[in-house]
Amino acid sequence: MQHKYYALILFLMVFSTSFAQDFHQRKADSVEELLYKKDRNKALALFNKERFLVVENLRTNHRNRFYVGDLLRFRTKDDFVFEDEIYEIQDSSFVVTALNETTNRYEYVEIRLNEVTHIYKRSKRKIGIGLQTLSPFGYLVFEWIAWGVSPLQNNKWPIAAALTVAQPFIALVSNQFRTKKITQNYRLRVFQSF
Repeated sequence: MQHKYYALILFLMVFSTSFAQDFHQRKADSVEELLYKKDRNKALALFNKERFLVVENLRTNHRNRFYVGDLLRFRTKDDFVFEDEIYEIQDSSFVVTALNETTNRYEYVEIRLNEVTHIYKRSKRKIGIGLQTLSPFGYLVFEWIAWGVSPLQNNKWPIAAALTVAQPFIALVSNQFRTKKITQNYRLRVFQSF
């Protein structure tokens, strides 16, 4: 009986190594490819010879870079909110593609840097009740199926109920902290990589 297992293991080892590539025959990644894998923004700043937008925090010296083709969410002085890809970056402005609702087609809109008042880090999270809201009760169901502990007799159901009730409030609070207001501490600038 054990000979069958040894034969099976030997067969799997020979079969798997026949399709494996020897380490010395592998093609090494170039420095540029390795930099793109590690940090795309820094690699674009080094190798891409075009302009990019930078949102700087002057207190912490932290920068977020946006390149042509990146999604940018922002609000202008006229209270228009854009969530579009950057089409072109010029010296003191940038161009995005925006949907014109009256003509129902995309148009190019040029936005000057001094018109931008807020930059959004992420899209707004929807506040509602769905399956993901009831997900804390999934652990109680798992314990019921796996170990036979009834959800009503489980002492963890108050924690699951509290997490379920807290999820809409957590989404509401996180929506308040998704914006960076362009002030003296935050600055929007255009850089050219050389």
